Amino acid sequence: MTKDPKFNNEDKKPKKESDLIKFFKKRSFIYLLCAVMFVVFFVPEMMQPSELDQKITEILDSDDENHAWSILKSYKGTDDKGSTLGEIIMIQIENAYPSEKILKHHDTSIEISALDAQEEQGSGFYQVHFSFKTYDNAKDYLWYVNIQTDEIIPLNDGARKMMNIINNYD
Repeated sequence: MTKDPKFNNEDKKPKKESDLIKFFKKRSFIYLLCAVMFVVFFVPEMMQPSELDQKITEILDSDDENHAWSILKSYKGTDDKGSTLGEIIMIQIENAYPSEKILKHHDTSIEISALDAQEEQGSGFYQVHFSFKTYDNAKDYLWYVNIQTDEIIPLNDGARKMMNIINNYD
């Protein structure tokens, strides 16, 4: 003979389910549907690379070049708080074109290169060049990045402006 879980053997009275269990059982399909919708529509969006990473047209060759670029784009200023340099560059580009989605425009290109600058600056230095071109404008930013000490030195006015924004306006 098998035990029926709905009956208590001692009292021969049916067990009552708690109100909370009844509540969840009635609505379990809704919760499952919401979870599936979240996974289908929102998770892929969260896992996609940033617009900057999607638009990069030149892929860096060596690990040291990639490291120099990652140091540069993740730089948060002298206080190490606030937005990163990569985010500030994207914000400045988007602010220059407020009525357009300029990064999605087919004429927009972003090129990144990192050249070994050991002869000019010493061991561990790379010259990182970030170039942004649209149908009506072109901007270039140049930095020296020391991959050993994470030191960043701006080389042109555009790069100095970005460094000042990061360092002073967090």
